[in-house]
Amino acid sequence: MKRIFLSILTVILAGSLSVATADSVDDAVAAARKSPRNVGLNRAAADALSEAGRRAEAIPYYLKSGNAGNLRAAEILFYLYRFDEARDYLEKYLEKRSKADLEKEPEVPFSSPDGEPQRLSDYLAGRIDLGRSMLDRVEKIQIIDSVNVPSERLFEFIRLARDAGRLLGEAATSRVASDRMLDSLGMSYLNAPSYLTERGDELYWTATDESGAASLFESSRLSDGLWDTPLKLFDYSSLFGNSSGQSIVSPFLMPDGVTLYFAADGDDSLGGLDIFISRRDGAGDFLQPSNIGMPYNSPANDYMYAVDETTGAGWWASDRSGLRDSVTIYTFVPQELRINYDVDTPGLADYAAVTSIALTQPSGADYSALRRRLQSLERNGAGLGDGGSVNDFDFALPDGRVLHRLSDFRSSMARASMGHLLKARKEYEREVAELQSLRERYGRGDRSVASEILRRENRLEQSRADLLELSNEVSANEQ
Repeated sequence: MKRIFLSILTVILAGSLSVATADSVDDAVAAARKSPRNVGLNRAAADALSEAGRRAEAIPYYLKSGNAGNLRAAEILFYLYRFDEARDYLEKYLEKRSKADLEKEPEVPFSSPDGEPQRLSDYLAGRIDLGRSMLDRVEKIQIIDSVNVPSERLFEFIRLARDAGRLLGEAATSRVASDRMLDSLGMSYLNAPSYLTERGDELYWTATDESGAASLFESSRLSDGLWDTPLKLFDYSSLFGNSSGQSIVSPFLMPDGVTLYFAADGDDSLGGLDIFISRRDGAGDFLQPSNIGMPYNSPANDYMYAVDETTGAGWWASDRSGLRDSVTIYTFVPQELRINYDVDTPGLADYAAVTSIALTQPSGADYSALRRRLQSLERNGAGLGDGGSVNDFDFALPDGRVLHRLSDFRSSMARASMGHLLKARKEYEREVAELQSLRERYGRGDRSVASEILRRENRLEQSRADLLELSNEVSANEQ
């Protein structure tokens, strides 16, 4: 994925991408301590500490560096999830702000809703309030692992069962969305990764035009193996109903063909990029998206949310660690129903910021079976293929095994049940394809199919329940 955004803190507060040495930081701090009323020395010490990643230590020095220091302190406190304190210092800055302060106040690389440049104080005012409201609804999840990986290759480190589809990099996606194709669509470049469905016949990808505005496209594979002209599903303004952001990246469609996760910027995002969820209506249009909140989203960039119902694992990526050219991939246990931490939970901000994955794990929790299931899967590759896997299927058992062929089953009854499940899956895929075709007809103005769409949606719900029952039967027969 192109690194569209850097952390605001990196761009504005640090001032440069150089790294302060320990000696230079110590020298700056020593000088400020010797002259505690010297505004310039306190500012130099605060900047040095911030650039070195010692943000909390920088706050007292910023508070002794003039009124602009109140703004810097508010910014740091925002990134430390101390939103109430951040609001207090922002208000102090605004109360005392002089004309000189206003002229020197930096602008952020995010536009206001009217498309005009935005001052740091205006940006923080909205984000602090959003952060405070999000802190009241932090989801209680179990994170089983985290790993730092190269940002350009993050999709390779997310292991998905075949039923969950695949994530593809720029090289594979460009076989469908070539430069010529992008040109014809008015787009300038791809935003990898893209998402390929289980059957390998639908590709969801995003691209950005010259102005920086991104759109989500759907490409369909024809019966001869070629790809049809892409269908534009939405751009930022058409989906969110405003122009406060531009970026749409990292799409992931759930097997129901309805639920879409993606990342976007704008007024509804706490950081540069936040993860959102949207769902298709009966006509196939995606509805107003919702921010999925904390701990997934942070004041940094968060994206590439994926859930694998076969293995029972979820993934998301974040650059909140601040490592250059790297992102952190978190592996967690998804829940059917969202359960939030109580707002009075001690250390709630630590859960929201994921300061330690061990904090999220109940005492005695055993994730060995889930780890074995994940290890048995291939990494996401670069090819399109027919879904990218050499396996016939991926079927996860409660004991941690993942079976890939009928011959892998020990029980003849389980093999027979799996055969029924595979047939049911094909029928389900056919029903999904037919429903999508009806939605497209509805979208073109054919309202006569409305009742049939509703009937098929209800039937799909029953089909999903039948698939789950058959899956449980396979597991029971293999015990």
